[in-house]
Amino acid sequence: MFNAKGLAIAFVGAWLAVWVNLPLPWLLGPLLITLLIGSFGISNPCHPRWRKTGQVIIGMVLGLYFTPALVNALSMYWLFIVFGILWSMVLSLALATLQYKFNHLDWSTAWFASAIGSASEMINIAEKHQAQVDKVAATHSLRIVILVVLVPIFMGLYLDVTWSVPTLAVTNTSIVATVLLFLLAIITAKVFDVFNVLNAWILGPLFLIGMLSYFGVIQHSFPNWFIAFGQLCIGWSLGSKFPFSFLKDNQRFLVLTLMFNFLALVLSILLVLALIQFVSVDEKVLLLGLSPGGIAEMSLMAKVLGLSVPIIVAFQLSRLIFVILTTRYFYRLSQRLFF
Repeated sequence: MFNAKGLAIAFVGAWLAVWVNLPLPWLLGPLLITLLIGSFGISNPCHPRWRKTGQVIIGMVLGLYFTPALVNALSMYWLFIVFGILWSMVLSLALATLQYKFNHLDWSTAWFASAIGSASEMINIAEKHQAQVDKVAATHSLRIVILVVLVPIFMGLYLDVTWSVPTLAVTNTSIVATVLLFLLAIITAKVFDVFNVLNAWILGPLFLIGMLSYFGVIQHSFPNWFIAFGQLCIGWSLGSKFPFSFLKDNQRFLVLTLMFNFLALVLSILLVLALIQFVSVDEKVLLLGLSPGGIAEMSLMAKVLGLSVPIIVAFQLSRLIFVILTTRYFYRLSQRLFF
């Protein structure tokens, strides 16, 4: 019922990723091993409970950064954050057009596969619009893989940064407090879900912990294993969206999708390199903020680099909320305009 075998496989993937020093190993390891064994016809299904568990944990972790510093970050970077939202819209439309024209996807699949937002939420919305869920999941998974693998390489070569395993302060860590907050976060997520709040299982916990953190009610850090487990659940869930024969039967689709997402990353990097010629902004912050990734991946990179996580969260969260709230509206609008 709870996929104990699948959970064990996901753990093996995470440990292997740690062993080979893969960036964000607890996210990419389970994702890649699930894809790999799936290509050999071995199923590794992820029960929805695990996906929701991962979303709750990630929401909680990100909520810790909602301090007054986040408000300052928004006031300092608000113009760039708005620009980042507009840039994500341009990229999404361009990617959807490429998928529709060259990969011959139906418009619903092309649109939700190309929306630069929460992968899990885009998959859920795509299901309601009769899109090809496997291809939506594949596109978002490939986008995450490309970002997580290539952004560190680029920043290491061009920006001369050093990547290391992040160490988290554990002086205020309490297992009892973590469990209690986790239970409260689940209740909050359920309430958000009852009221049909989009991406409730991330935004509910994020709202709860964010409010407690902002007003200084809690000054609490979560254990490393807790954060790692949340990433494992998300990676496992994304990888499990593929059917057994997907990789073998969709080689052309995968190759073109890799090219399209690589192009999106290159354009984002070129945009950042152009912007820093005219504005006095940390190029590393701008790159992680404008990259077409996700909150978890980009904020984890920011933590490793010692950057201001609230700023990156502000970039990514603003775009995430905007995309989640508007993607269905813009999809219907695009149907009326183009079809």
